[in-house]
Amino acid sequence: MSEDRLSAALARVERACARAEAAVAAPARAGEADPARVAQLEARHAQLRARVEEAIGELDQLLGEGASG
Repeated sequence: MSEDRLSAALARVERACARAEAAVAAPARAGEADPARVAQLEARHAQLRARVEEAIGELDQLLGEGASG
């Protein structure tokens, strides 16, 4: 695969990590203990996690193809 796809995948992972770090560093907001809000955050976390896992899978594939070719 091309360097462009690898760079794009790495950039997506870096952006996801930056968002996660910002969320952890952010002070707690009012309403976050609300069960509906917690459920919404859990769903968003699951989506983000799936996207990161997909990006890592793409990176693994790209690295594997780069090593064999």
